[in-house]
Amino acid sequence: MSEPRFVPRKLSAGVILVDREGRVLLQLRDSDPRIMFPDHWGITGGAGNAGETPEQIARREVEEETGLTLGRIEPFRAYYFHEQRAANGKKGSPSKASADYELYLFHAPCETPAEEMVCGEGRALRFFAPHELPVIDVAYNHRDVLTEFFSTPAYAGYLRGTAFAAGEPSDAVAQLRESIAAGEPWFEALMRSIAVWDKPEEDAGGRRYRYLIGDEAFDWLLLAERLIAGAGGHIPEDEAERLLFEARAPTEMDDAGLREWIGESKHRAHLNYLYGVIVEEALQYAVELEVAKEYRSGTFKDGREREPVRDPVFERIYGRPQKELLREFRDELGLPRHTGIALSELREFLYWLFKYRTKQCEPARVASDTRKALAQLSTIEDASRRSRRARDSRGGPSPVAEEIVTSAG
Repeated sequence: MSEPRFVPRKLSAGVILVDREGRVLLQLRDSDPRIMFPDHWGITGGAGNAGETPEQIARREVEEETGLTLGRIEPFRAYYFHEQRAANGKKGSPSKASADYELYLFHAPCETPAEEMVCGEGRALRFFAPHELPVIDVAYNHRDVLTEFFSTPAYAGYLRGTAFAAGEPSDAVAQLRESIAAGEPWFEALMRSIAVWDKPEEDAGGRRYRYLIGDEAFDWLLLAERLIAGAGGHIPEDEAERLLFEARAPTEMDDAGLREWIGESKHRAHLNYLYGVIVEEALQYAVELEVAKEYRSGTFKDGREREPVRDPVFERIYGRPQKELLREFRDELGLPRHTGIALSELREFLYWLFKYRTKQCEPARVASDTRKALAQLSTIEDASRRSRRARDSRGGPSPVAEEIVTSAG
């Protein structure tokens, strides 16, 4: 079987600049036939450099193309494209898919006339009203992007003038509240905020949130928890709890749907979290149940030594005791050696253990342990589904809910 094709991550970003009349700024691209979409109008923006976040790309590109240094900018949406090539080998128009290119778009108020800007790239800069767009050539998917933008509560704020009001810049949480208050379904507004979020960690409400573990494992439900908490009472409590505690969205969503919502790169990082944290934790639980069963039956033994095993679960999986591995993990990352461990550090430790296990163990053993963990997860999910069905039919807690707790004993 052939290996999956490696798809490099190619980021680009732009900003939809809106004036007080509700017009949007577009740039006229050069007439050079060697570039994509020559003589077309497009949103200010461009490709990212190594190490830049989407917001950094957007701000730099706007400054290079217009001379403007932006204040606050708000996230709009993220789009994902697969590169198409024509028969002659040249790049063709990108079509919407889950793949090579990631476009992050923001929006911001602009009170500088186009004639006072510095046209650093392209041939011209001009503001266009929505009714003018159908009669001009627009690059990439920008016509569809702007059509979507014109239908949002954010654009309505520009028409009302509230987007130009002085005061503290609104953040993603405030944007989420405003979108929900304007009538947008809360889950769609939430997922849109997650799609454009680019902070790997932050402090909020006296708590440290780490959404990205090891720079590669994304806990999107933790970010959802942070955003939902900031949204206050704008989200139904029962629906929020189902999402956060049972990963049940208010609308039908499978893995492909999640990838469509949060984008290819975040989805890859989500899979890293799934296998590196969730599955690793399930593996430990599965082995813990095995050891407990052996103890109860009196068959527990370890062929490597006659002395009692110090840490049967960790030594069976990793060949070393937990304390020893935790100490090595903390030393490697430069973390202090505490007697306890916080939940955020535990998630990092689990991901570190996953990588340690895949490096130290034979591939066949890694595959076997992964199957064991996935089977345990499936068992837990089946019990959870039975518990929900029983609870719904009885109108309250069910004895089935005790099954999970009993099995852990």
